[in-house]
Amino acid sequence: MSDLFDFINGMVAKPEEFRKTKMHERGKHFFMVNRLCSIQFPLQASYFNHIKIHPGQAVTFWQQLLSAKWNRTPGWMYVKTRKEREQKKALQPVSEETIRRYCEVHKLSRRQVDDAIEILGERMHEDLKNFEQLIQQ
Repeated sequence: MSDLFDFINGMVAKPEEFRKTKMHERGKHFFMVNRLCSIQFPLQASYFNHIKIHPGQAVTFWQQLLSAKWNRTPGWMYVKTRKEREQKKALQPVSEETIRRYCEVHKLSRRQVDDAIEILGERMHEDLKNFEQLIQQ
């Protein structure tokens, strides 16, 4: 159970295996376990950081709390991943090269263009499509 996600899954789904882990190994995962648990329990996670509790004991607390409520890893523990980013790219109407050139010409950062796409939606997509057509001519 040295991998983070195996460890977290073992906390909830395999409590007997979790009990066999040493405090040192639990302490290695404290930061990420505390961070993930702070999604649902921000107050408790904040207290653990504030009172400087032993990391292994804090992970044991999280294990007891989580295994009492859930018998598998809760859905709220899963955060945005690469798959979601790839889906956004699939919806993109123009190539990455076009967006890069658009940024160069208009002296914008990629983040500014992404924000404009998020805020303006279809209007920005149309602007990018028109820019792509200009480049191809």
